Amino acid sequence: MVREMAEPNAQSTEQERIAELEQTLESLREDSEVAHVLLGLSGALAEVRSVEETLEKGVRIARELFGASACFAASWDVAAERFEILAHYGFEPDAAATLEELAARGRNGLPLLMDSLNKRQPVLVPDVESDDRTPLEDARRRRLKAYIGIPLLRWGQDFGGLGLEFTEPQHFGSKETALARGIARQMGVALANARRFNLLQSLRGIGLRVGSPLRLSAVTREVATSAMELLGGSGALLYFKDGNSGEFVAAGGSGVNQVTSELLGRLNPDDATWAELFDGRTTTVPNLRDHLGTDEGPISAIATVISGSESALLGAVLVTFDRLFTLGPDEAEALSVMVAHSASAIANAQRFERQRRVARSLQAGLLATDMPLGDSFEIHATYEPASNEADVGGDFYDAFDLSDGSIAIVVGDVSGKGAEAAAHTAMAKYMLRAFSMRNPGPSSVLFHLNNALCKGLAEDKFTTLFYGVYDPRMRTLIFANGGHPRPLLYRASSGEVEVLRAEGSIVGAFENQGFSQVTVDLEPRDVLVSFTDGLIETRREDGELYGHERVAESLKANAGVAATEMTRVLYQEARDFGTVTDDTVVFSLVMKAADDS
Repeated sequence: MVREMAEPNAQSTEQERIAELEQTLESLREDSEVAHVLLGLSGALAEVRSVEETLEKGVRIARELFGASACFAASWDVAAERFEILAHYGFEPDAAATLEELAARGRNGLPLLMDSLNKRQPVLVPDVESDDRTPLEDARRRRLKAYIGIPLLRWGQDFGGLGLEFTEPQHFGSKETALARGIARQMGVALANARRFNLLQSLRGIGLRVGSPLRLSAVTREVATSAMELLGGSGALLYFKDGNSGEFVAAGGSGVNQVTSELLGRLNPDDATWAELFDGRTTTVPNLRDHLGTDEGPISAIATVISGSESALLGAVLVTFDRLFTLGPDEAEALSVMVAHSASAIANAQRFERQRRVARSLQAGLLATDMPLGDSFEIHATYEPASNEADVGGDFYDAFDLSDGSIAIVVGDVSGKGAEAAAHTAMAKYMLRAFSMRNPGPSSVLFHLNNALCKGLAEDKFTTLFYGVYDPRMRTLIFANGGHPRPLLYRASSGEVEVLRAEGSIVGAFENQGFSQVTVDLEPRDVLVSFTDGLIETRREDGELYGHERVAESLKANAGVAATEMTRVLYQEARDFGTVTDDTVVFSLVMKAADDS
């Protein structure tokens, strides 16, 4: 009896083993299929580089793998309290518009995706209508019958999530669950790699932008903009350390409104919020609004120091965000590289600014000329730098009394920029004075000055120069020209403008060059105007230059202007025409009439 009962039990056990084995084989087949599919997904995602391209390809592939009707990628915007649709595929125009509408609704707009993000794991809903998380009206409006939500996370970085929509109820088993988890992993890795690639590309562009300008103000803007773009922030401020107070003081920024700029304008070392920053460490402020005591503006911020030589704190850069932001390891490394490059650029810009101030001071001294006075003439000049940001040029003018009662007048332009150009200008100006005291004849002065500058200037440097000697007794002007823009002479008797020509090459380039000199008679109310090339090279947006002819027309039209205003008016008309891109000198010698006071 016992023996007869054992046989059915043995048979039952054998059947269970077979069933278990079949189940195991089925599971292995599913695992193999999923692994094969994920391998193909990995290969496809490896072909793209940017985060945007990865998401675009991801929504297409995920839709095909699950046989869904549509798929989208979205991220949660903490500041706006809504979803942002990053990519979608398979939606008709009206369905895409509905998706955007629901995304803007907030947490309740896409509740299944929000649930997946909160749980940080895939959510599979085979029958949406029997699930109370999605309002029935929304589900029917979208013809949504089944749904899969997949969070996209990797190495602490949150990229949002995928939402897959089905128009028919589905049966989701272990295979679909494994596939969803695999997609989450593969997409997370691909997005992390794409972000890393984007960061490297950004760093390359930042290096070129930050290292190009020499102006401190331009470098400040570029560093702030680069930090903001690198981390995807809403704004950024760059600070320099105040040597007296020890505070970080904002020097410039990008994307930050006036209110926020004022609230974050000074960072105090005694403020506990910034204690780590003043210790040289990167600081995260997740509750920036609470710190600033406001209900508006950016939500969070990241700040890091910029170290100068010997690890001294040069300044800091702060990036604001309209969302909660976590600094991942890739972003931290990229920010560190950017800050190191910025420190070098800032140090160079500060050094250049110091040199520029010296050059400006030297140039101001060179232009501080007491104009000679006379009964028959007036001399006036206008000097205008291209802008406060421009390099100091070599433009200069001079006028001085000669021993025989004549007046020497000079307008010149030394090639180059900066302190070197200012030093060369001083050399040219005072050498010319010395030669004119020995023999004031223009051809002699330019001959000797040319030879002296050939020895004193570098091979690639030279000067253009107009030099004249006015004799008040004879009312004559003897002049020579060394490659300088030709002066203009307004004749009051005819109302016409003459171009004064004298042969001569640039000064300081070739030794033993001859310079011809020309004599002209000057009548009452005649006006001689000389200028540097900044005036005639003023350019409009379409590329057209102001040119000699327009200067002549301006001189003719304004010949009746008071002598004290003449040079200013001529310069202003050129400036009204276009952009003055170089330093400019406008110099005038105006002949008085007998009845002029």
